[in-house]
Amino acid sequence: MSGPLFIQQGSSPDWWLSPAIWVTTVSDTTTKVTNPIAGEKYTVWVQVQNKYPDPVDSGWNLFVCWTIPTAGDLKVSSITSGQILNGFLSSAGPQGSAIGVPIPGGSTVNLQAATTWTPSYENHGHECLIAMAYAEQAIGGLPVTVLQGNAPWTDVYTIAQHNLAVLPAVHKMGKRFQYPFLVCNAAHQEHGYVITARQAPLSEIAEFLPGIRGGRRVIDHPGKVEHLGIVPSRHPDPTTLQAARATLSSHRIPGDSCQEFTLGGSLSEGNALIHVTQSLDGRVVGGLSVLVMSEEA
Repeated sequence: MSGPLFIQQGSSPDWWLSPAIWVTTVSDTTTKVTNPIAGEKYTVWVQVQNKYPDPVDSGWNLFVCWTIPTAGDLKVSSITSGQILNGFLSSAGPQGSAIGVPIPGGSTVNLQAATTWTPSYENHGHECLIAMAYAEQAIGGLPVTVLQGNAPWTDVYTIAQHNLAVLPAVHKMGKRFQYPFLVCNAAHQEHGYVITARQAPLSEIAEFLPGIRGGRRVIDHPGKVEHLGIVPSRHPDPTTLQAARATLSSHRIPGDSCQEFTLGGSLSEGNALIHVTQSLDGRVVGGLSVLVMSEEA
């Protein structure tokens, strides 16, 4: 074997938008789907790259999991349980098998997860996908206890995350939208995080637009989000959500736990990309993105 293998993360600073992880329908494995439908079956793909001149023909494994959209580090023990643990949900345990296809030096291979993925009705089917390629000596026990989406590429494993949701602004809500998500603290001690939502240029997700209704034309209809805010609750009162601020400073989260939040705002026309980040001591440690589309888009 050679290695290490590499899975591309999203462009800095939005490392949670990896272009190397995507889904397709089971019947059409060539067309990428950016907004999967809850209850339908999908095939998960991961693009793995061998950056070295020697081929890789054995000794590596691919781990794929999916979770409720979550900012922050995730405990592997929570994922492998396949159950709700400390507010964290995994739709399935680790998937994948040893990489048996040769990966020539300096090339990339698209690998298919061992089982299909059926999004749950949590967040209307929008869920976070995480993939890790790791060395054979770690099979039977992953080389890390915590999955960090922005973890550096090492000689033992590489991790990437795809955390992009697509949702409409609802007319009957006055073109308002709301999106529940989790913020996790995988450390043993309590931390105070800064949780921030901000609107970003639509061009930052240009490579994902072919799998979205409207395709690349989405960029041609930018909109402006108003009343953007975050509330530390999954079911906030509408008045509270409308008055919420876009930044929560020093929000305390106990160790080894997750908390529920809701992102909200209004979009009268066009489309808008929102990044939500979780920061600790001035460093971004978690993130997710939401593409909001008005009915006229």
